[in-house]
Amino acid sequence: MWPSSTYAAVAPGTGTGGAATGGQGPNAGGMGGGGLGGIGSASGTGGVVSTGAIGATGQGAGGTAGESGMVELLGPPLLFRPTDDGFGLQVVTSPLGKHELSAVVQGEDGSSPRLLGDPTHPAEDITEWEVTDLEPGMRYEYLVLATGDHFVTTLYRGEVTTRRPPGAEYTVALLTDSHIRPREVLPGPVEAVETAEVTLLAVGADILPSRPDFVIHLGDMLDFHDYGFNVPSPSAATTRSGYLNYRRFLGDVLGNAFHFLTIGNWEGESGYFTPEEIERARGPRLLYLPGPRPDTYPEGGSPFEDYYAFTWGDALYVVLNVMTYTPTAHLLTSTDPGTPEDWTLGAAQLDWFERTLANASSKWRFVFIHHTVGGAAGNDVDATYGRGGGQAARVGEQAIVHELMMTHAVQVFFYGHDHVFTDMVVDGIHYTLPGSAGAPWKFTTAETGYTDYWPDSGHALIHVGPASVLVDFVAKGGTSFYSYVLE
Repeated sequence: MWPSSTYAAVAPGTGTGGAATGGQGPNAGGMGGGGLGGIGSASGTGGVVSTGAIGATGQGAGGTAGESGMVELLGPPLLFRPTDDGFGLQVVTSPLGKHELSAVVQGEDGSSPRLLGDPTHPAEDITEWEVTDLEPGMRYEYLVLATGDHFVTTLYRGEVTTRRPPGAEYTVALLTDSHIRPREVLPGPVEAVETAEVTLLAVGADILPSRPDFVIHLGDMLDFHDYGFNVPSPSAATTRSGYLNYRRFLGDVLGNAFHFLTIGNWEGESGYFTPEEIERARGPRLLYLPGPRPDTYPEGGSPFEDYYAFTWGDALYVVLNVMTYTPTAHLLTSTDPGTPEDWTLGAAQLDWFERTLANASSKWRFVFIHHTVGGAAGNDVDATYGRGGGQAARVGEQAIVHELMMTHAVQVFFYGHDHVFTDMVVDGIHYTLPGSAGAPWKFTTAETGYTDYWPDSGHALIHVGPASVLVDFVAKGGTSFYSYVLE
């Protein structure tokens, strides 16, 4: 089943029961044999639902629950930290909901549905499950359920695939620069009020039919322009609102594909901020968009989950952080104090990057970062700001990164920041920029220095197989307009 049910508020009231017929709306039967479509049938005053019938009949969630209070999801679930045998599942709810939630998972092999163990609550509004004991490369369906003394209601249904072994074919979605502002997040239908929100909502809808195993965001998920230019988040609560708003507008992609992130210059974690200022951004990110821990994958990474690496099928994915470990300010207003040459990954991250590439055995090797570790753009100020992609391959520390990629056979360096689509090959390495998924600012040759580019909003897809890789640019609206093949 794809896409999943659209998340919705469920407000239990006083019901009179009745049959819970499958195949209706978002709770239609999923995987073969009814899948997780069944929650049972509702009967009697108050709409009591038999939980013992889960998965048995292929029926949807039924009955009007006879229970006071309200359980509401603030956006779709988040799927994170996927491994061969498990993943993390997180929902954010209205405060009344957290003690009433449960989750069920079932594999496409027809195995019996399994009720997950007790969740944890890292924050008052977060409910989180660690799903374990799964099979590699298998598609799983899951349900998030609201349960009470007299009802069971399906809040969300999604599907996801555990980490694939070598030899498998799959798709990855890339997006960047959504620039979602923090604002109050309320339960209920999503209403976009500005260009960035409208665009991200559309791009998320465009991604859904591709059924990616996971999504990588290349940075600038958030936007704090309301408070100044590249300034720290004013508070942890503000950052939380931004990440919840981002989650809502990415939509059902989030509930059906694993999410990985890259730190950009608008995430509030720039290295020239004070530790207290960085924590206002980092703390909420770790709560509401958790990523791989250093022990999640053999490749390791940062304890702050801001750089990491993992393999999936025949590919290695290395995610870098150019922002937090550069101590000087690079502002779009001048070339002082930062310069195009003094961007840095920091010694620890650079050493880790070299070790990760040296130990790589995957056929395909990809690097992801918000922008190059140096700049060479259409003017001095934009070059200082880190623009220019492959034009900066030999500038500052990017020259070291580039040499390492050449030495260890990296095929593509994916980045964001410049808000256009472009692809440039330097010494056999693609420097690939997949447009923007929200930013209203479309930079020209005067800013970026690019002579070949497309100003469309949209996303990119990476179709990975053991014999070849196809990278595809997709404009908002779903039209593919440029692609290249690695063999």
